[in-house]
Amino acid sequence: MCKQILSGLLLVLVAIGTRAGANGDVTGYAYDVEQDKLRYLEAYDRVYDAQGRLQQATVTYLSPGERTLATKKLEYAHPYAPNVSFTNKAAGYAESVRWLADGRVEVGHSQDAGPWQKKVLEVKEPVVADAGFDTYLQDHIAALQQGERLTFQFLNPARLDWFRFQARKIAATQSTIKIEVAPASQLLRWLVEPILLTYQLPTTEQERPRLLHYNGLTNMSLDGENTLVANIYYEYEESETYFSNSMITSLIESSLNSPTTPV
Repeated sequence: MCKQILSGLLLVLVAIGTRAGANGDVTGYAYDVEQDKLRYLEAYDRVYDAQGRLQQATVTYLSPGERTLATKKLEYAHPYAPNVSFTNKAAGYAESVRWLADGRVEVGHSQDAGPWQKKVLEVKEPVVADAGFDTYLQDHIAALQQGERLTFQFLNPARLDWFRFQARKIAATQSTIKIEVAPASQLLRWLVEPILLTYQLPTTEQERPRLLHYNGLTNMSLDGENTLVANIYYEYEESETYFSNSMITSLIESSLNSPTTPV
């Protein structure tokens, strides 16, 4: 159960919907931490409005041979908890998040094309779901830099519930910040490993923080049973990139030398 709770965070990208820019595409490369082997890729396609606000996104999960494993569609009726439709063909699993007109939210899942299990929840803000998790951290990066600990409610369709999580800075340089995300419950913190994320900090007011590296449990299963623990590295469209390919290479080499430790 604890792994299911934590794995709901991510496909962060995992299901993290990283924002590159108005037209910037992002590709994530997910490596199995135990085998140092590329297991899947994440390809992001986003639509923004005239003010630069994310409106819709599509994520395609691909095998190294570019076979489609899973797809996800997101509509941002809520800035940090979008409507979600996720279908994992490789595992025979699907899940959804849908906001209702009365302000409540419906979460649901289905296994092996079976009947959907759904539940309507009332959740206090701040509410975070799926790819909105990344946007939430980006929008609060200044607070994290100042040492503030963020607490938020994370929707988990796999458990038909929500759980309280916390995010805090654990390291920083002039150009990057490393963030730990873990359950707020001390009991759950004893039972599950935290998720670790490294962001590239913006160099101008017009730029956004960008996720470089994700380390931890994902909600991506390739066999319908075990979810992967992965190191995921993100590469941005060339025209939008403001960190070098050598930085990505350095991140990968460092993690391969110590696969369970984020860079």
